Amino acid sequence: MRNRTLLLSTLALGLVALALVFTGRETPAPAAATTRPLVPAELLADLRAIEITANGKTARVTRTEQGWVVPARCDLPVDADNRLRPLLQSLRSAKVHGTLTADPRRIARLGLEGNLVRLEGADGKSWSAEFGRTTDDGLGAAVRLVGAKEALATNFLGYLEGDPANWFDPILFTVRPEEVLALDATFPDGSKVRIERAKEGAPFQGAEPKLLAASEDLLGALVACRVTDAIDRAASPEAVAALANQAFVAKLTLKGDVTLTLRIAKAPAGKPGEPPRAWLTASHSDPANTLNRKCERAVFTCPGWMAEQLPGSTAELAKRMDAPAEAPAAPNIELVPAGR
Repeated sequence: MRNRTLLLSTLALGLVALALVFTGRETPAPAAATTRPLVPAELLADLRAIEITANGKTARVTRTEQGWVVPARCDLPVDADNRLRPLLQSLRSAKVHGTLTADPRRIARLGLEGNLVRLEGADGKSWSAEFGRTTDDGLGAAVRLVGAKEALATNFLGYLEGDPANWFDPILFTVRPEEVLALDATFPDGSKVRIERAKEGAPFQGAEPKLLAASEDLLGALVACRVTDAIDRAASPEAVAALANQAFVAKLTLKGDVTLTLRIAKAPAGKPGEPPRAWLTASHSDPANTLNRKCERAVFTCPGWMAEQLPGSTAELAKRMDAPAEAPAAPNIELVPAGR
């Protein structure tokens, strides 16, 4: 009798523990037949603006006659391939798989606070929701529509980027190295170098061998112009002045006498331990080229590696081709046996 009572008590405790485990987890999603779109299809079909708050920052992008732009970054074009299209695809394919929970205590554990998406369409239509962590079943993010009490189970797996600096297209221009017929570089100390060739793919000429090789290496770093952030010219007089008076200037000449001109100026040192900074602007010989429009209002910041490696003179550039100094040979130490 005693053993039977002990067995029943153990089973009861086990059932209580199991119930506690399941009450701490999200409610399983209903069958797939009950799913519905998370975002109304008619709103996605005619979007006018997207606003995302995540990681303590807020990014807003709007649709204009010229396409999607980032107002907080001088109306620069949106990075469609890496930001806009993936997000829209995730929103279009997102489905609601039922109610996850309406318990405020469980909702507080879903990570919904501080992650908000607002979509604005034509005629004042809008949709807003908070996005939380992926639920335990791996289906997708927990979502709560703004104003609702319950959290929803969804299959949304998109990434929310709240920093406007990561929403504009960071590539100003890209050309193939073999397309460049000439490089004219002017360094901050006033020294200059020019290398050129008669046709695409031919060897460069125009400088002594070491400087020629170093200039070709430099060209390889300039043909894909990628930036890290954009700031308004009107709010950056220091950057504008540095680019006008203390800049490294590189002019790339392409076929048809087309030229791309790049200006880079080092910024003052930041706090100890911070990577070096540099400002950048560029222009195209065709006034109608979109590059000129991008740089009309904005000054850009360079990746840290470019600021660090920016040469100050032709002599500094050529020195990069010097063989590394050999380490001094270790002295020969003769070991004398004890007693000698």
